[in-house]
Amino acid sequence: MSLKKHKKEILLIVIILTAAGALLLVNQVLFAKPAEKAEISVDGNVIDTLDLSKDTEITVNGYNGGTNRIVIKNGKVHVSEATCPDKICVHQGWVEHTGENIVCLPNHLIVRVTGE
Repeated sequence: MSLKKHKKEILLIVIILTAAGALLLVNQVLFAKPAEKAEISVDGNVIDTLDLSKDTEITVNGYNGGTNRIVIKNGKVHVSEATCPDKICVHQGWVEHTGENIVCLPNHLIVRVTGE
């Protein structure tokens, strides 16, 4: 391998790492607001907005009779139970940062963490 080609590869790696670092920094700045609320929507319609500072448990009726149990505890939110077949929303675990989402496609549910 020629030295010239080797230098080009190193330069490409440096450019990629610099771009990745810049994108990470931009992401941190954009989502730096502290999470305050969990916005719950079904079929694209916001049905409730919950305060993350108050421990809460609610059951949300989703699409076609499906349900999701949403738990807020210690400023975090998760779906503890769901009637959907795959339970991806349940396995997603706790979310707490602005911009994070929990999605249950079969029940058409989205829980979005916001900073407002």
